[in-house]
Amino acid sequence: MCIESIAEAALGGSYERVNGPDIAAVYQLLTEVAGRVAGHDGKLDGIAAHLAEHERRLEGIAAHLAEHDRKLDDLTAGLASLRAAVTHYHSSVIGQGILISELDERVRRIERHLKLEPAGD
Repeated sequence: MCIESIAEAALGGSYERVNGPDIAAVYQLLTEVAGRVAGHDGKLDGIAAHLAEHERRLEGIAAHLAEHDRKLDDLTAGLASLRAAVTHYHSSVIGQGILISELDERVRRIERHLKLEPAGD
């Protein structure tokens, strides 16, 4: 698209006079373009501010996720420690010749025999 067609569309006619270009028409066209560009600059500044706010929020979310990740790692380590302790306890009970399921049954029989309230409920 050439400058002549832009000027004709914007000004509704030709921008040339008999002796050359109509400087007033060109100036008017450039003033309108400058106004539109300034308007776009304002919109872009608003969009940039909006994006900066979103970036700040995303950084906060990332920090929360990192904290949760650390807590999950701590829970995983605690669970592994608990499993090791239960396995060790179970091994020592089995080493004494009593399975945990047998121990639970024995406790229930003793409770029934002594007419006690069940301790495990």
